[in-house]
Amino acid sequence: MMTLLKYDFRRNWNTLLAGLVILMIIQLVQTILMSPVTGSLLGIMAYIGAGVAIFVKVIRTYTANIRSYNRRLIPVTGLSHVLSPIIFGFLCGLGLLLLGLIHGYLYITMKLGMNLSTYLDIPNINIANIISTLLFTGWIVLFMTIIIFFSISVAGTFRWKTGPWIGIATFFIVTYLLSWLENMIFAGKFSPSDLFQFTEESTGISFTSSGVIWTDGRWVSTAFEIAIAVLLMWAMVYMNNKKVEV
Repeated sequence: MMTLLKYDFRRNWNTLLAGLVILMIIQLVQTILMSPVTGSLLGIMAYIGAGVAIFVKVIRTYTANIRSYNRRLIPVTGLSHVLSPIIFGFLCGLGLLLLGLIHGYLYITMKLGMNLSTYLDIPNINIANIISTLLFTGWIVLFMTIIIFFSISVAGTFRWKTGPWIGIATFFIVTYLLSWLENMIFAGKFSPSDLFQFTEESTGISFTSSGVIWTDGRWVSTAFEIAIAVLLMWAMVYMNNKKVEV
């Protein structure tokens, strides 16, 4: 798998560097030339756009892994073709997150001249809540990525031009069925609106969080989603090895 991961980074390296340069230019422009409000909005939009671009690159990398004849010649297991783009996206996303945190800290403390600890009121957040929230968010992204990968593999099993449409239909059907099953089996699913509360005041922004409630149905629901993800990955490996045309 490391061989395939190295190949993925080498193939996408120029794109990643170009995206990093563009992101840095945008941040320099918004820091030097724009007002704090406009610059902050542009900066947030730039990071969101970069995150979306990384996600699209992950999807394209997986598609190339299972459809490219040259990559099929790499001596790796079928599971590596699934895990490699996921790890690739995780590393790129982690790098983007660290860059955003560093830039945000420097922008708030140096450009805006604010003390971050006094500007944000965070009374109910501790290390456990932060880790829990990050894990919860990461799992949502990972689970959705696995469903998209599964849909791509289903589309790849059809040789005619309707394959992409079948893949799109598969994504919506699987998403709907899983949502229906979870709502039917596990009542009272977690609502993201219960996680954070923002209150803007004259002295700053009040930010409170109850954390992700990993109790009752949340643990069971997550275990159910993990089991479904394992089944989908097994189905992907089977289809990629036996059904998908290169």
